[in-house]
Amino acid sequence: MSIPTRAQILAAAARLYAEHGFRGTTTRAVAEAADVNEVTLFRIFGSKQTLILEAMRTHGAATPGHALPEVPQDPEAELTAWAAAARKALLARRSMIIQAMGDAELNPEMPKCASQGAAAAYNALRAYFARLRDAGFVPEHADAGFAANLLIGALFHDAMSRPVMPAVFPPAAEAAAVYARLTLRAIGFESRARRKGHRAS
Repeated sequence: MSIPTRAQILAAAARLYAEHGFRGTTTRAVAEAADVNEVTLFRIFGSKQTLILEAMRTHGAATPGHALPEVPQDPEAELTAWAAAARKALLARRSMIIQAMGDAELNPEMPKCASQGAAAAYNALRAYFARLRDAGFVPEHADAGFAANLLIGALFHDAMSRPVMPAVFPPAAEAAAVYARLTLRAIGFESRARRKGHRAS
């Protein structure tokens, strides 16, 4: 066995949790996957629940990893790039998020850990939509919070539900652009853009 590291244990726990859920992820399996002694897990984390929750906090947050500009120039292109990165992040953690939702009744902390990235994404989007409003790309009455919820909801529904009902979604390669465009349209981007001479499509 190698010298144990917290990072390798958490990575192993996250991977197994995504495959098997809380009940199916044993500390023995985590120890074997991380190439450490099972006793080490309890020495570092104290319990299986603490270990899994920490693994979720560390690896479960689906953050886009793509910053929205402080000074908007091309809202549709900027939002499309952000949405594509967010969708990719959600897809990479899809199994873990689904397991967390399934384990919510057993442990309400599971989905909370998996949704930390969503809170950060919401705040970033809301601030961006407010900047669009301040810059005159959308009307003054545009609701930045509504727009953020709309886009995050569309991306989440796509990432979680597409395998079950693929016919209701736009083609995967076009999804980010479609959701960005519809979100902007919902808060008046096109009409405002035409009126002020900004580019819109």
